[in-house]
Amino acid sequence: MSINATLFLLINASQMPAPLALNIVRAMAELPLWLLPLTTVWLWRKKENRLLVMTAVLSAAFALLINVTIGHVWPTPRPFVVGIGNTLVAHSASASFPSDHAVLIWAFAFTLMMTARLRTAGAWLFTAGLAVAWARVYLGLHFPVDMLGAFVVALVSAWIMTRMQIVQLLTSARKKV
Repeated sequence: MSINATLFLLINASQMPAPLALNIVRAMAELPLWLLPLTTVWLWRKKENRLLVMTAVLSAAFALLINVTIGHVWPTPRPFVVGIGNTLVAHSASASFPSDHAVLIWAFAFTLMMTARLRTAGAWLFTAGLAVAWARVYLGLHFPVDMLGAFVVALVSAWIMTRMQIVQLLTSARKKV
């Protein structure tokens, strides 16, 4: 058995977890994504944050585009498709690698973490992303390597978007017109 499958089985839930625990983990798997629009609105209030917020949104979108491309080029089955572990929520049999949920929150978080004044907000989002990653493996929707892939894609996307300064280029081009 691979290290990925072994780690999955260590994290994955038992067949009948306690109902309260299951409800908490289900919330952990989905609710942190709502932090992205809430964080966007919260940070947008200060004018000096707006370029970075736009960059974070673009980074998350770019990371998701990379994920979709990887999923089409290298479709990796989810644990329940290959008959391993316990799946505790219904999900389509779409490509598992890398995790879209984790990549969205981590791309946003990493982008914020690349600027000193928003590093704390980014660290909080990153921590929420860890909860999402763990919960989605626990629920049987992803393998641990799917989360590692999401981590790498998110980090690369955030780095590219902040270094290329696409939002700044578009904003300055718009001002010239």
